[in-house]
Amino acid sequence: MTTKTKPKAPTTPSLTYEKLKIDPALQGLLENKAERIFELGRRSTEQTFLIGDILNEVADVLEGPTFAKWVHSRCGIAARTATGFIAVSRNLEAFRDEMIDLNVSSTVLFTIAHAEPDKIRQVLKLAEEHGQVRVSDARAILSDGQEKPRVNPYDIGGVSGLQALIALKSREGQKIFLARLQAIIGVMDAALKAKRLYKEKLQEVLMLSAGTARSELRNLAQFVGSSEARSEHQSLVMFPNGSQWARVEAVLTRLSDKERWPKMVDLRKWLEGEAVPVLSWAISKDRKAKLTSPDVRDAVDRDDDVEGRQMLEAVPSIDTIEMGEGEVEFDDQDEDEAGVENLDEVTSPVMSA
Repeated sequence: MTTKTKPKAPTTPSLTYEKLKIDPALQGLLENKAERIFELGRRSTEQTFLIGDILNEVADVLEGPTFAKWVHSRCGIAARTATGFIAVSRNLEAFRDEMIDLNVSSTVLFTIAHAEPDKIRQVLKLAEEHGQVRVSDARAILSDGQEKPRVNPYDIGGVSGLQALIALKSREGQKIFLARLQAIIGVMDAALKAKRLYKEKLQEVLMLSAGTARSELRNLAQFVGSSEARSEHQSLVMFPNGSQWARVEAVLTRLSDKERWPKMVDLRKWLEGEAVPVLSWAISKDRKAKLTSPDVRDAVDRDDDVEGRQMLEAVPSIDTIEMGEGEVEFDDQDEDEAGVENLDEVTSPVMSA
């Protein structure tokens, strides 16, 4: 007769610390670290770095063998994998922001965690050029092997090809959009520093650029739906009413439409209190950046021109942005002092095969 043994119950925290002979005074600290790792969930590029940071802190208070058993028991992470996370945190810190922007996978991060800086830069260059980098690509660079010819992302089939195109559009489109907003903010800042506002000159400089930026924002961040009123056209699922990104779109809409601009008497107040702060919020790298409630009437009523706002407009060519001939001056300040940027410098990426 075969006797079946009952599976062991999961080890409780107290039993783990007692078995590993870990100082009880450290239990609260270590459990907090384990909880933070579980809260991070999926392993994105940023989360890979954050997990490495946490495990690095734990490794400073636990000896090697004890750390390996603790991380497996309390975090469900194999010791070898934990070592990889720590190496990423310690060795790739100088490249963290760039790697997060390029969405480098955790497996690639583990592969290059002990590489020389010049090799790491080669991997990042490859990721930037092709929208992604594979473990095989990273290994080829580290081993000084011949890099396999890369296929034009527009020729890659299936889900992988679609993902490559989405990554390329998201990364390059975001760069262009943010650069355009920065230029728009620079023009408004320069105008506000002048002794007098010139509304017509501002409109001439900003309307086309703001309209293009609005189209770029919609193209990057809004889903396509169907229009009940005109089924032959595409429409957009708009940002939630009252949300901060709806305010960004509203500012760009108002800047792009001459008829929507505030009256001259209210222009400075709107630029200082709404337009500049809202667009500055949009390009901020601070994820916790907040906007105060607008002091002026919302630029676009939700019921105003609904059909027009739902239509997905053709995105104008980046090269069509014009500021007119010569320099744009709002006062006696020179261009460098006023901070005016030439919107023509915002160019579209050139795809390489």
